[in-house]
Amino acid sequence: MEKELGRILIDIGKLVIGGVILAGLMKQDINPIYLFTIGGALAICLISLGLMIYKITDKTK
Repeated sequence: MEKELGRILIDIGKLVIGGVILAGLMKQDINPIYLFTIGGALAICLISLGLMIYKITDKTK
């Protein structure tokens, strides 16, 4: 169960990266500094958390 949560968080992090790239290409009224800073930080946090959960559950089993 926890291993699946880690995989889901990693997948959400990858989707955030894709969303940031697409939003950057669409040239809307979004400040690119905020877009890449917040999106990048969120993606890094989600992927890191997912990898930590995945690794911890892999060690315990």
